[in-house]
Amino acid sequence: MTEDGEQRIKEGFPGQRSIVLPRPVVSGWLEGRPLIELLPSDVGHYPRAQWHFVERPEGISQSVLIYCTDGCGWARVGDISLRVRPGQALVAPAGVPHAYGADAEDPWTIYWVHLDGAKVALLPELLELDPEEPLLHPGRDPAIPTLFEKMLSILGSGYTPDNLLSASMALGQLVTHLVVLRHRSPNRDDNLDQRIRRVIDVMQNNFGRSLKVDDLAREANLSSSHLAAVFKKRTGFTVLDFFIRLKIQRACFLLDTTDQSVKAIAADLGFDDPLYFSRCFRRVHDSSPTQYRALRKG
Repeated sequence: MTEDGEQRIKEGFPGQRSIVLPRPVVSGWLEGRPLIELLPSDVGHYPRAQWHFVERPEGISQSVLIYCTDGCGWARVGDISLRVRPGQALVAPAGVPHAYGADAEDPWTIYWVHLDGAKVALLPELLELDPEEPLLHPGRDPAIPTLFEKMLSILGSGYTPDNLLSASMALGQLVTHLVVLRHRSPNRDDNLDQRIRRVIDVMQNNFGRSLKVDDLAREANLSSSHLAAVFKKRTGFTVLDFFIRLKIQRACFLLDTTDQSVKAIAADLGFDDPLYFSRCFRRVHDSSPTQYRALRKG
């Protein structure tokens, strides 16, 4: 309790679950496996964590990730003060002084994890974290609690090598998922995504045709110019370049699994000119179809 009568506690909340790996287990595991990028050394779930308060004036050697599902909290990371709301994730990088706690009126419910491993110092870069706002905005995504629950379940059944590896993989999935969500606009139009998916489905079912942007725009019920703009934004490629790359991907499969000639494969994929097919193939794979077929794979 503080001098002004405010109660503060670090843990001990009704319904809380937490697992803290013994430090010799963590250091021993990481020392023998330099390629393990991230390991959850501590993980937990605090429901409605009233009076929750943690302060680390010197920071710690791990990074801390806190995902708020309900209520509110506050944080101070370095010199930056923040409010943390549902659907947001706080990141306190390794070595950075920080403090955080629950809102007095509406205490937060959180999942949290301490991250250790070879890439812990790179976590802000991996998450593309804004140094002026160490906060992510993934929203209320059900996959995030699921991955925290997975780590709790795995480590709750013991610190075996298999469990530590599985927990490390689950943490890697969590970080990757947060990166994917960061690149997804909060105002993203799911209906538009479905139209793009429809265009790609049409491409995959018509490898033998020379589709035009106008044809695909009609399938998506969009204007050609609108399709061209949103398709490039979503995929990173123009409509026709994406279609050609899908055809080349299919060509690789046929080169690997059949004895068809390059000319026959080109014709099957809608290329009237085998030389043009070879140029397209080389642009994607930096080798000719014949050279690709000769490569040892697997």
